[in-house]
Amino acid sequence: MKESTHRLGWVRAVILERNKGMGLRILEKCRHRGQFVEGIHWKKVNGVIMYNYEAIDQLYEEADVA
Repeated sequence: MKESTHRLGWVRAVILERNKGMGLRILEKCRHRGQFVEGIHWKKVNGVIMYNYEAIDQLYEEADVA
């Protein structure tokens, strides 16, 4: 499968669940444990938690290398 060259930017949790298999509980745990930094990996917009798709990708790529 060809990797998409489109940037998704800030997305809702449902997009991460569909594309990466990261469910809502996993995302909440990452936020509460400090693995996701507010303003970089997640932010709250009008009461809705949004996630930065590329920043989360980069975080996990760096973790795989280490």
